[in-house]
Amino acid sequence: MIDSSDPFPALPFSAVYDRVDVDSTSKLSYHLEQLDGTYLRRTDDGWTFTFAGDSIVRLVLSGAYAGEVEFDPVPVETPCPICGADRLCVVVEDRLLFRECGDCDRRMGGLPVTPAQVEGRDVDTVLSSATTRMVTRYWRFRENACPDCGGAVGIEFQESATSVDALEWTAVGRCRQCRRSIHGPPSIWLATHPASIAFHWDRGIDVRTFGFCELTERVTTGQWGTDRTGPHEYRVTYRLEDAELRLTVDDTLSVTSSVRVRTSLGDLE
Repeated sequence: MIDSSDPFPALPFSAVYDRVDVDSTSKLSYHLEQLDGTYLRRTDDGWTFTFAGDSIVRLVLSGAYAGEVEFDPVPVETPCPICGADRLCVVVEDRLLFRECGDCDRRMGGLPVTPAQVEGRDVDTVLSSATTRMVTRYWRFRENACPDCGGAVGIEFQESATSVDALEWTAVGRCRQCRRSIHGPPSIWLATHPASIAFHWDRGIDVRTFGFCELTERVTTGQWGTDRTGPHEYRVTYRLEDAELRLTVDDTLSVTSSVRVRTSLGDLE
């Protein structure tokens, strides 16, 4: 539920006029009328924000998209999935976080990060929050609700453009309203599916705490994988020690069945 308390109380016309740089009451009245019903509404107590107007004001106050995001490259321990070199760093450009290889100069990823997200946080916390936002976006897209506008989402499988064998398939989601899109390995899309969370949790692992490098390492090393099993069917597999979780999904990434298998001792369930 959204808190109904109002930090932006209604203001009478005279109070609005005193706070804005408009040289006549007629001009102010005109502009208020243009915004009425969309971003503002007139009440018995004066002018106040609609939900849309309130949301825009909060976004401006947060500084979410004001200014640049800058920090020095951060070395990470996982090897490059393209060339295998141990010279990966996290870098930021145009408010996106990338993993960059110092040997092959390839960039991977592209997690959005905002100035508000960086404010008052150290680099490790920023990286963690970026992963949390990414995983949450996958979940929201999976649930057919764009995290930006709430619009309906379409998801489809595509053959991956990368040469890494473990990344043969990628899932692409697109919002039908605002056109926002995300893509990534199906096993990362489904890492927070209830079956995956329970499978890992039963072995003392909270998959929700994985950082982006931990997630991608499990894909590139083959611990997590995706295989096509039919014209409109895929199998997403999570491997841990002597056990596997196998999710059967259709070409919209909807899970149709799940089974746990003990790889050396037979079926678990």
